Amino acid sequence: MRRSLITAHSGCMNTPENSIQSVLEGLKAGAEIIEVDVRATKDQVVVLRHDEYISTPFGSSAIQELTFKELKKFAQNEEMIQLEAILPLILENHRMINLDIKEDSAIHPMIQIIENYKMRDSVIISGCEKERAAYLKNHYRPYQVLLNANTNAGIQSMEMNYESFIRETCQDAISASCCGININYHICREELLEVARKRCLPVLVWTIDEPDAMEKFLNMGVHSITTHEVKTLMELRKH
Repeated sequence: MRRSLITAHSGCMNTPENSIQSVLEGLKAGAEIIEVDVRATKDQVVVLRHDEYISTPFGSSAIQELTFKELKKFAQNEEMIQLEAILPLILENHRMINLDIKEDSAIHPMIQIIENYKMRDSVIISGCEKERAAYLKNHYRPYQVLLNANTNAGIQSMEMNYESFIRETCQDAISASCCGININYHICREELLEVARKRCLPVLVWTIDEPDAMEKFLNMGVHSITTHEVKTLMELRKH
């Protein structure tokens, strides 16, 4: 049986999403990979943030439309963490970081920061469907980029044409030079794993918090399982 890696989802162990506390809890619990969401402000500051919009006195504004100073002002009690704040923690603990990129405008400033910290080999980039993955590999070839499998297409194919979904997903990953496939566990079957393995494509699943599902995918031998419940998954993997 293949030993699956554990990826700590942003906000793991009941911590705030995209917080330093979440990163520390994931590291403390023993996850091999720490996941955070990445966006960039108007002045190219890279922040950890899942949602595109934030409430302002003038309505909702996109993160990329605000300067970092404005973002901090409107965030009120929500702490805005810069990417630079967590990279030393990853380095010190010899772990990997999964940067789930939420918009194209964040790509270049994110890469610049990674290069400044000389952390290219510690980074996996996710949040990429075929076009974004291909762009990243064309412009930043040394980076490890995961293909995000199309969840809607996967759901539609579950009962009708799953073989076609497998072929298309694997081909998209190969054509974009991706290092693996990142997929919603609800649409991941053993058949996909078998085809992906023959093509040397690791399969990583997200986001599993139920012990029964954790055990199922541990037994299937997926490359990594993303979870909020890192300690539970650690115990299951141990046994």
